[in-house]
Amino acid sequence: MPDLYPLLFRFAVKADAHYDVLSRRVRKGLGIAPPLRILPYRGYGTPERVVIKARVLEERKVTPQRQRHTLWSSAVASYKRYMTREIASAHVAVRWGDKRWEGVTDEEGFLELWVPPPEGVRSGWHMVELELLSPEAEGVPRVSAPVRVAGTSAELGVISDIDDTVIATGVTDPLKRAWALFLTEHRVRLPFPGVDAFYAALQAGASGTADNPIFYVSSSPWNLYEHLDEFLSIHRIPIGPLLLRDWGLSRHGFAPGGGHGHKLDKIRGVLETLAHLPFVLIGDSGQEDAEHYRTIVREYPGRIRCVYIRNVPGSSKRGEEMAAIAKDIRDAGSELVVVDDTVAAARHAARAGWIRWEEVPEVEAHRREDAARSALGERG
Repeated sequence: MPDLYPLLFRFAVKADAHYDVLSRRVRKGLGIAPPLRILPYRGYGTPERVVIKARVLEERKVTPQRQRHTLWSSAVASYKRYMTREIASAHVAVRWGDKRWEGVTDEEGFLELWVPPPEGVRSGWHMVELELLSPEAEGVPRVSAPVRVAGTSAELGVISDIDDTVIATGVTDPLKRAWALFLTEHRVRLPFPGVDAFYAALQAGASGTADNPIFYVSSSPWNLYEHLDEFLSIHRIPIGPLLLRDWGLSRHGFAPGGGHGHKLDKIRGVLETLAHLPFVLIGDSGQEDAEHYRTIVREYPGRIRCVYIRNVPGSSKRGEEMAAIAKDIRDAGSELVVVDDTVAAARHAARAGWIRWEEVPEVEAHRREDAARSALGERG
């Protein structure tokens, strides 16, 4: 019977996509179908090969954050973010300089297009233009999608978890996590103290000009992409591709549920695409980050310089469990470092030669400022 599950899920996804098509035809006939939009995601790659990512959806017109002042308005905005209607088999044109490609969205409205960038492209961020060709393309604005190219200047890559690593989401407490995901505005949520300065130091690298790429993985749904992307920007945390999870029915199963193994697939994709770079992995003890990172260290020997795990108070992991994982990672040729704050991680990274020592006082200063701001918010 388990062998039938993939077939059943694929059938269900196709049936759901056909229902969405029929539903939109009916609503168009009634004159109540909203216009379409292209939601661009941050892509990444090398001078030889990059992935361009986006999603085609019905426009839900989420009220801007500055106009939401009540719990009810936040709840309505969250409902609109989650209750999306995706457009399957939409044709999208991609333009980058003098190059042009076309792609088609899958059953969940996702576009993932691997292309060779224009010749001579440099490392850093680049903007590509996306245009909807069909269906109902008239009036749908073109959008720009950022693409991160990692070139020869990079010294290493960084892959970081988000939940309880960059931002407090209470992943060990289902009620706190639900509140964080559905009702809490990103402008009033604070990052863990010093994260911005530590990640900026990692991005700058030992040379100070490395421009190392940073990637963020999370069990949060793609519906929160704009929410999380703006959070990073507001708090001046170095931006990078967000690798999230498709919630609801998909060809792989039904989420949330089934653990966080999807993170492994996302991390593998980054490591295989940026095969010329070693990596540092950052997570927390609240979920399965240490276990997943142990798997990655074993699968990619010599590629992982270090695994940083933030110690989450109240985590179910016992000391001996983490010690066993640390031994396995050490035996595989890497190192696991459990830290209580970003300053401890920054000091270790400076000793290892991955960041400059002069960045450590900056991380300390930001940690104090962020901690004071957090305490003030709690008292308020």
